[in-house]
Amino acid sequence: HEYRHRSSQEGARSRIRIGDQVRFIAAEDGGRYRDALGVVPPLGLPEAFLGSVTDALADLVARYARTHGPFHAEDVASRLGTGIGPIRTALAQLSAANRLLEGEFLPRSLVRHAHDATQRRESCDSGLLKTLKRRSLAALRKHVEPVEQQAFASFLVQWQQLNRKRRGLDGLLDVIEQLQGAALPASDWHRRILPARIEQFQPAMLDELCVAGEILWLGRESLGPSDGRVALYLTDTAAQLLPDLPEIDDELERQIESLLADRGALLFDELVQAVGGFPNDLLDALWRLVWAGHVTNDTLAPLRSLLAGAEKSNSKRRGGSRFRSRRRTRLPGSEGRWSLLRSRSGAAVSATERQTATAMQLLERYGVVTREIVASEGIAGRFAGMYPIYKAMEEAGRVRRGYFIAGQGAAQFAAPGAEDRLRDQQPEADSDQALVLAATDPANPYGAALKWPETADEASRP
Repeated sequence: HEYRHRSSQEGARSRIRIGDQVRFIAAEDGGRYRDALGVVPPLGLPEAFLGSVTDALADLVARYARTHGPFHAEDVASRLGTGIGPIRTALAQLSAANRLLEGEFLPRSLVRHAHDATQRRESCDSGLLKTLKRRSLAALRKHVEPVEQQAFASFLVQWQQLNRKRRGLDGLLDVIEQLQGAALPASDWHRRILPARIEQFQPAMLDELCVAGEILWLGRESLGPSDGRVALYLTDTAAQLLPDLPEIDDELERQIESLLADRGALLFDELVQAVGGFPNDLLDALWRLVWAGHVTNDTLAPLRSLLAGAEKSNSKRRGGSRFRSRRRTRLPGSEGRWSLLRSRSGAAVSATERQTATAMQLLERYGVVTREIVASEGIAGRFAGMYPIYKAMEEAGRVRRGYFIAGQGAAQFAAPGAEDRLRDQQPEADSDQALVLAATDPANPYGAALKWPETADEASRP
């Protein structure tokens, strides 16, 4: 009668003592607390509430995890008034069943046991952690306000540091690391894009890095007889970023590829001796392999020679060879040693590894990646292929998703810190300072990721 009266008044609660504290528990948990903590159940509880409970302590620890954020083993041990050993055993049991996750979830300022690496790790209910992540991402998205497209253009100039030129070979390596994989006209690389970023840039600086094995170049597309799109790569990361190559159908091209595969890097004269035929035909086939991405050179000298043509005046004006060659088959564009690109870039990688590396590279180059930016890069699979990668990176906390740039769609992803720098941009409409960039420069989003600004006079529109 006393139990029934208390249940009607207090909602079926029971009073127990844990250590020197008095706690209220649900009446039906009397047997669970008895088996887990050795607590004597209150008198008057029905037999149905006093049955034996399997893994009673694990049940109590799981309940604590569901109703708290990330916690330490000491926290739940203090709450339940038991030793740390049984609690750690229960935590290990729940972790093995994937009901708990272990890691470093809390800020270091909230960690009380920073002296011990094992005590710095927290536990958290797996369902609760998903909820925390989901709500945190939702809160972050609300805080991000889109900026005007002009602000994004100003942001790119600072993100790629065109407002502060770099110096020397180290500076050139930094630039290539950010721009690697971008297929840009070879003429613009030499005359506009690299000079805009490197103080006193000289084409010979690229040759020095090539010969040292620091970088390599890949032909992506021919743009007429004297120019083409070229991508530069750091040697160590080239394998993860190189695109899939087209098949070779021409017989002469297959002979050249087979010869380079068997003998390694060769001079053009050695190719002529081994393959035979007319040197001009062989050189044309060699450059078809270059623009298809199969063959590269240990310097960019043949590329510059092709750009300048065979005229001596051009060679002198552009700082050509400082000696008179004695080679019998000296054709413009045949200089240097030729080799297969795949043999220099390392082992092949999976499609997933390539997509992940490409996604990271786009963030490195632009700070903020949109559907239009991916389309302007000509990446296979386009944005649909990149979206699952960025979505997984967002869930892992490596990127942020939001509506950062007005008029660029809802699916935008930003590198950590990039969105703050983007919002800090305040373009001055009446500024008298202008920065002249090549239309193909990755720091110029107009005409690629962004439409050209509207003007009142159509004749003056870019």
